[in-house]
Amino acid sequence: MNITTGASKENNKNLSNMNGGNRQKTNKRFMGGNISLQGKTFEISSRDAVHQYTETLKVIADYLGQEYKHGGDIRYMIENMVEYNFIRPQDPSNNATQFEIESWKKELDMFWKR
Repeated sequence: MNITTGASKENNKNLSNMNGGNRQKTNKRFMGGNISLQGKTFEISSRDAVHQYTETLKVIADYLGQEYKHGGDIRYMIENMVEYNFIRPQDPSNNATQFEIESWKKELDMFWKR
């Protein structure tokens, strides 16, 4: 005699759901919140993760290069994976002209803003 209780039916139903009974698979992919990045994300679970990493890094570098005032520096650092070597302009010589002094001031100002 086989007696099935309500509790065992419920357990069987739950077991069926855990094994993929009536579950629908959804392949939702995170796209990010910035349209300019074209949905590029870093993924480690796919076959072509190395290729995606390279593409994503390039898109991020391009985006930062365009969006920020001194984005070229940031872009360089991302693409080359090195810190940018900011070089302070040398002081003008003692016999420098007014133009050379003013040019040096502008270069120095840009150096400090970076």
